Amino acid sequence: MDLNSPVAVALIAASVSVVGTLLTVRAAARTNHNAAVQTQFQEIIKKRIECYPKLWEIHIRYETNWALADRPKTREWAEQYAHELNNFNLTGGVFFSQPVYVRFGELRHYLSQAVHDTPPGAEVSPELTYKIRLSVYGGPGYGDGMSTHLKDDLGSYQSVSLTQAGKTSGPLLRRAYAWLPRIARR
Repeated sequence: MDLNSPVAVALIAASVSVVGTLLTVRAAARTNHNAAVQTQFQEIIKKRIECYPKLWEIHIRYETNWALADRPKTREWAEQYAHELNNFNLTGGVFFSQPVYVRFGELRHYLSQAVHDTPPGAEVSPELTYKIRLSVYGGPGYGDGMSTHLKDDLGSYQSVSLTQAGKTSGPLLRRAYAWLPRIARR
């Protein structure tokens, strides 16, 4: 076949045109898919912004404020805490990221164990209240708690993580968590 003939030139041009069109269609489809995923993710972030503060409020009420008020963590405390978490989960749980969901399930397990193991009116064991607190706030040797994952999901810790990349934060974390066992005993 003579490549200089008009028919050969037309066939080559048509082939290049078809390949170019296919590549353009594929690129457009990928761009549309990425845009759809981005839009969906933005909607999920909006819902998390709406519902995560409600979950945060529950933790502050039953962990931080309870400990600061030096109130005993009794079986009834565990029942109330679990009840509020379960009510929240009915509408907000669907927006959890996997790390939040894992810690949420862990927290409910420990609260259930506290209700099961603690007689009415009695205080929950210090070991169990410590595990409950760790599931919410995390700690050395344990990893991040639910509160860190909630903030990560909303982007709160991303800029800090980027600016501290490569720096050691061990001494800072040890000082920040030094209070944890003391508060967990309350």
